[in-house]
Amino acid sequence: MIGPYFDPREAQARRVADYLAQHPEATGADLAACDVGCVTRVLSAMARELGYGIRRGWRWVPCVAGTKRRRVRTYTLTHRPAAARQLSLALE
Repeated sequence: MIGPYFDPREAQARRVADYLAQHPEATGADLAACDVGCVTRVLSAMARELGYGIRRGWRWVPCVAGTKRRRVRTYTLTHRPAAARQLSLALE
């Protein structure tokens, strides 16, 4: 999709990483504030394709007006991708 509303996956990953750096153990609902569309797809691409380190965990949250509890998945940023280094090659 090319046009004025095209948002590449790398830009979405940077927004999620910036949010996770400030808010460790964020839930998927918390990450919806980053306006990335499908949060799970961005997190999957971050871990598999883009080189980010994402730690997953669980947290109990109250529901049903505080009378019950349920587990929700949490995400924490462990590291960002390392910058590529240029190798010096002597060609002559």
